[in-house]
Amino acid sequence: MAQVPEINSILMDNYSETEEDLYGGSPRGIKNSVQDFHWGSCPKNCSTCSSGITLEITEQRQSSRTFRKTVVLVVAVEKMKKKTDSRKLFTDMDLLDLLNNIFVEDEIPFETFEFEHSSNKTYRYSTSKVFNIKDTSNKCFALQEFPGNARLVALQLQGMNIQREVKLNMAFYSTQPFDGGRKRPVALGIMGKNVYLSCVSAEGAPELRLESVRNIQSIKNDDLLRFIFLKSENSPNSNSTSSFESAVFPDWYISTSQSEAELVRMVQQHEQRYITEFSLFKDM
Repeated sequence: MAQVPEINSILMDNYSETEEDLYGGSPRGIKNSVQDFHWGSCPKNCSTCSSGITLEITEQRQSSRTFRKTVVLVVAVEKMKKKTDSRKLFTDMDLLDLLNNIFVEDEIPFETFEFEHSSNKTYRYSTSKVFNIKDTSNKCFALQEFPGNARLVALQLQGMNIQREVKLNMAFYSTQPFDGGRKRPVALGIMGKNVYLSCVSAEGAPELRLESVRNIQSIKNDDLLRFIFLKSENSPNSNSTSSFESAVFPDWYISTSQSEAELVRMVQQHEQRYITEFSLFKDM
């Protein structure tokens, strides 16, 4: 059975009266090699070595936290040198603020966006109807065509000239969400032609234009908006008139002039020189 060596024999074998011998060859006076501490290879052949016990001693590593604390203290001292005014005393609050700056957690980057969200209406095609249209002065819409261009004018048409009268192919739309108002979204096309009325901005003011459209139903909501006019009826009886307000430019209406053969255009409702009320007659 192996015997545990006496402590005194171990201490005496490694004892030295001089400090150089005690710490020579190792920072702590202890050798790191396992072979140097294997009692079987000891040249003194002492009783402890013959016990067959192998002793291994390892150095304790310095904690990384201790090093980190040291770095923090060095940084704190340097900041105190730069921030502390020599003319006033360094208080506890100064030390607290300094430590808070050192031990602050890493800031998480973020971005703040400010925006206003509005629920845009979605227009869905419902049905189409054909109408004859006249303003309150009994003027009809007529189309004047030029090479690469066309315009809509209001004329008094009689006799054979009545064939020049423009009929409107009125496409009705529903909205999502439903607003429940009395204004009905419509798109106004020229019957027999792939041309629709649109309202766009030109030189800072709304302008009525004629645009070529193959199929109004295929146009998506964003591009459709300039073709949408809000039709409202101004009286409930059989002689009711309708007005057409631009969906893009509120308070701007399709109008005709009091004069003959003038362009159909967009005006604001308070313009008394123009007519914004129209009678519609369903085409048979």
